[in-house]
Order: sequence, then structure tokens, then C-alpha cells
Amino acid sequence: MSKSEKGHFKLIRGGTLIDGTGSGPKENAGILIEGPTIKAVDKSTDVPPETKIIDATGMTVMPGLIDSHVHFRGTIKGGLLERLINPRELGLIQSISDAKTLLASGYTTAKCCGGSNALFLKQAVAEGILPGMPRIIAAGYWLSQTFGHADAPYLPLEYVDVRTSRHSSNVTNSLICDGVDECIKAARYALRAGSDFIKISTTGGFSSIGDRPTDIQYNLDEIKAIVQTAEQVGKYVTAHCEMSLKAMKQSIIGGVKTVDHALLTDDECVGLAMEKDVIFVSTTIVFRNAIEAGRDVGKKLMESYKRIHKAGATLATGTDTGLGAQTFGTNALELELLVKYCDFSPMDAIVAATRNGAKACFMGDKTGTIEPGKYADIIIVNGNPLEDIAVLQNTDKIATVILEGKLEKQSLTN
Repeated sequence: MSKSEKGHFKLIRGGTLIDGTGSGPKENAGILIEGPTIKAVDKSTDVPPETKIIDATGMTVMPGLIDSHVHFRGTIKGGLLERLINPRELGLIQSISDAKTLLASGYTTAKCCGGSNALFLKQAVAEGILPGMPRIIAAGYWLSQTFGHADAPYLPLEYVDVRTSRHSSNVTNSLICDGVDECIKAARYALRAGSDFIKISTTGGFSSIGDRPTDIQYNLDEIKAIVQTAEQVGKYVTAHCEMSLKAMKQSIIGGVKTVDHALLTDDECVGLAMEKDVIFVSTTIVFRNAIEAGRDVGKKLMESYKRIHKAGATLATGTDTGLGAQTFGTNALELELLVKYCDFSPMDAIVAATRNGAKACFMGDKTGTIEPGKYADIIIVNGNPLEDIAVLQNTDKIATVILEGKLEKQSLTN
């Protein structure tokens, strides 16, 4: 496309800018976009000829939101019977709708922490088959030990692992591996399938049948082997880790780069994470009912996230959407819950869902903030999330969505 062609340059003007860095809002900042990237952020920006003007007067301009933990599994209710009976292909079709809904709600990047559908969605986007989708960072098949969180002990073992399954369903998205050699081979299999990062389970989970969220899964040697295998090809490892301090410390020492859920921490865990640049990923939405009912797990979560935040460790927002606890399009509820229950200010929550989300996706140099040289991943909101963080949950209030300079959703242009 010629630089003089209309649409190559875009200028957003008139709005209140929240740039995602944590700096205070800026009035009437001009954001000049050239192709897929931000060229300048300045009130006095020179406007090239044939620039497309986007008038954001009275609106809030901010980075596209990032969900650092979703699952494009394509289930509607998320129940076990649906996952077993519905064909995997139906789940893929539903995932297309889910991804489009997510983009329309202001999320320009989604990190899928397990599920083969994301691999196909990502490839379809790259090949131009599916427009209107967010950027997808995909783990694909995730790794679990035998009798681990991603195992399914109600099925024969040969039905569970994607490499041996005789029953293709939305249950079979895992690679079962035990011991260093098996873990290395499984990690390589996931990478071969197109994984952007490796997802492992280092504790059991509340949604598991059989194991518990306090169970320790994988030993240190296994974790290190998986991490080393990923690092050899420039990838990283994310760990599902719920309620075991020992498992969390093993995960961090073993080289995992993001610890997701993190319902139970102590000062040692948080300090170790900060020392090793490990990122925590919240999933408050999943445990909202437990928080509001005053149950122990809800109390533990609030204590943990408050501890992480107070220490100055990096926390990115996730939601676990796609596993039945939350529907796509209302992901920004996570921000409200962090503000309501975990001592985050609205600005803190926005940073967690933008700059820190980009870090959790290992794209901090490319997106997450509105700064020159980064991708133009930008949303325009009809409202002020610093005054009412819940406005981000209203898709109708997300007036404009720009992904890599392309207008994906648009209601404000001149």
C-alpha cells in the first residue's frame, strides 16, 4: 500500500488517553498511526495528507485489552457431558464466534492456555481466512502428568492423550507425560503442533475429577526439562498452579515464566517471582462466588492477589473463559473484581490488562501500551473506566477497536 493512500495513516484525536503505562490520563493527545504501528503520540502531531481522522472527543482512548488466560474450547455450558458428546469440530466452529465476540468487546490479544482450537484459529487468521479475530497466542496441547489436572481419569488412559486417543472430543487436548524423557518428548510434540508456549499443570485443580488443587504435580527435574526444551527454541512455559506453596516455588525455581491462578502465595514465593521476573496471572472471575460467599478459597485468593500487588510484583489479568465459568465478551469483569476485592485501583487494573498482559504473552515490546513503535492495538471507550471500571464490560460502550492499525470495529470516524 502506498504511504499516500488514504487509510495508511490514521489520527485519533480529541479523546482522553490512558496509555497503559500507569501514567495519569492525558487530555486531547493525538495518536498518529502509520500502517500497523503507532508513529507518534503528541498533541502537536503533524498530520500527513490523506490521513483518516478518528474523532474521539468525549471518549477514552486506551490500549486494547489482553486476556492472559482463556480457553478456546468451544463449549457453551462447559459441562463434562457436552465435552464428551459434542464433536470437536463443533467446538471449533463455536470458538470462531467466541473469538469474534472477544475482539468486539475490546480484547485485541488472547492467550489461550490449552486447547487445539486456538492453533487452528491462529493459522486461519495468519492465512487471511478469518477476519475479525483478536491476536491469539496459543499453547495448543498442554502437558499433564498421569493423574494430573489435565488428565481425565474417568476415561481409559489411551483415550485421553491426543497422541493415542480413540475418542476425539473436547476432553482430549492434553499430552500425558511422566519422567524427564517423556516430558521432553511431549514438549517437542506440542511445539511441533505450533505452540507459541508450553502449558503445564504443577498442581491439581478445582475442576479436576480425582486430584485436588493442593496436590503437587511434576517434580523439579521434570519442570526443568520442559522449560529447557521450550527455551531451546525461544519459547517459554506457563504453569497452572492453584493452592500449593511447594508447587509454586518448584515452578518458579524450575524456570516457569508465568504462574496462573496463584490462589496461594507467601512472601517468599512473591519475592522469588520478582527475583526471576515471573509474572502472576489472576483468574478472580472463576472464584467470584467463593469470594462473595466468604469461603476459604475466596479469602485465600484475595490475600494472595493483595500480597502480589502490594509487593510490586507483576500481575496480568486472565479469566479462564471457555471452561464454563464465564462467557466470552464479559472478560473485563476481571478488572472490576480486582478493584472491588484485591486493593487494585482502576488504573492498576487497566495496567494489569494491558501492559502486564503483553508481558505475560511475551509481547511487551510490541503491544500493551500506546507508545511510538508499538502495534496500534487501541480501543476507544464511550465512558471513563477510571471513574467506572465496569464500563469496559459493556460491549456497546467499546466504540472502536483497532488491531495492528486496522479498524476492526468502528462507530466514530470523520
